[in-house]
Amino acid sequence: MLTRQQKEAIVKEMTEIFKRSSLALFADFTGFTVADLTELRSRLREKYNGGARFKVVKNTLLTLSLKDAGYEGYEEFLKGPTAVLYVTDGDPVEAVKIIYNFYKEKNADLSKLKGGFLEGRKFSSEEVEKIAKLPSKEELYAMLVGRVKAPISGLVFVLSGILRNLVLVLNAVKEKKSE
Repeated sequence: MLTRQQKEAIVKEMTEIFKRSSLALFADFTGFTVADLTELRSRLREKYNGGARFKVVKNTLLTLSLKDAGYEGYEEFLKGPTAVLYVTDGDPVEAVKIIYNFYKEKNADLSKLKGGFLEGRKFSSEEVEKIAKLPSKEELYAMLVGRVKAPISGLVFVLSGILRNLVLVLNAVKEKKSE
């Protein structure tokens, strides 16, 4: 049993985390072994190096933390055993992909991913799959660079073709005059 001071410290810590987080995803972790949860945490650690964590916290403490952090509409996520995946540093969509794929690999009920908040916007359990299938920020940047680069590459190709044709015409004129 936690003492009052320990509970207050947890609420204070989680409030600060929620204020800084780009993602707070709530999940029911029942049915997983300790080894399973350790594996999930190691995947997050490998990708985020401490910028994302999966933590089991009592619902009453989460309620106080979320309220203090200014969140609204979180009550539906805090029913039954709850763990929270939060991201304070890095791409939040990638973290959703990691936990979504983990639940799929373990054949867990995907509705156990209860929903949460992404960049301050609330999302439901049904939207978790949609978020997990979004491209990462790096992929979006690559797409953007490709789209910006394509017209420039086309222009270079057209201009080089014009120059090539000019050289061919000049060579033809030179040969005609030398005859």
